[in-house]
Amino acid sequence: MRKLMETAALFIQSMRIYQWVKNIFIFAPLVFAWLDLKSLLLNHVKNSLLAFLLFSLVASSIYIFNDCFDKEKDRLHPEKKKRPIASGALSIKTAAPIAGIILMISLIAVFQFNRYFFYIAVGYIVLNILYSYFLKKIVILDVMIIAVGFVFRVEIGGVINNIKLSPWILIITFLLALFLGLVKRRQELIKINASGINGEPETRKTLKEYNISLLDQLISITTATTLISYIIYVTNPDIQQKFGTNVLYLTVPFVVFGIFRYLYLTYVKGKGENTAEIIFSDIPFTANGIIWVLVFILLIFSK
Repeated sequence: MRKLMETAALFIQSMRIYQWVKNIFIFAPLVFAWLDLKSLLLNHVKNSLLAFLLFSLVASSIYIFNDCFDKEKDRLHPEKKKRPIASGALSIKTAAPIAGIILMISLIAVFQFNRYFFYIAVGYIVLNILYSYFLKKIVILDVMIIAVGFVFRVEIGGVINNIKLSPWILIITFLLALFLGLVKRRQELIKINASGINGEPETRKTLKEYNISLLDQLISITTATTLISYIIYVTNPDIQQKFGTNVLYLTVPFVVFGIFRYLYLTYVKGKGENTAEIIFSDIPFTANGIIWVLVFILLIFSK
């Protein structure tokens, strides 16, 4: 029994539940549900919660399969070598079958829940397979693929509630996720250079094609384009008409602070490799995000 409990604990650790925070993007379209179908708000929340849980299980299964696939490479990484599968604490023979069962059950539930959700989930799995075997070896594209995964999450939030999303929402999501991905690459490169032989990266081959200067430039570009896209979105006449208010621009300072705070935590505090850590540990960043959502909703309902 003790051995079983230890194995279960290691498997749950491999699921990386703390990464489920990424799936809150599924809730992003809810604000549109509040606007168009206020009477169905409770149903929308239930749908989003169920989609969040199911997609999180799908994503966790993929994490485990990726850990199995990258076991030998992860052993060379200063942090990833501590993962249960990479360290050998959890065997592939145990982890892979259980992950497969969870994935199959989750996909069946997704199919029963919403067909379009199922198509997106399958597309996400295929994209991750392509990423693991091929796409992650292509510089720049490796980060862009991860950003597309966040767009998938927002799309899921839309299709399960039958909400038509603005193209600008998808663009902003992509750019913001790209920004986070580039910051993560930068911090990974710094850490691996510091621990590698003669400063050369020893794990992810693609990292050898990056350098800090390039990543800093790309981060600057995505910072600017993300902010510009958001400003265009909140000042767009069609969006203003949809929300029935022309003062959504008042939320811009919160977005600026959020991105600048993230840059501060990255460049000054040395964080940024783990987005979830920043979200849960930095009170000003988290509080700003909550206030931004509340102000956005308040501006809509105070029209």
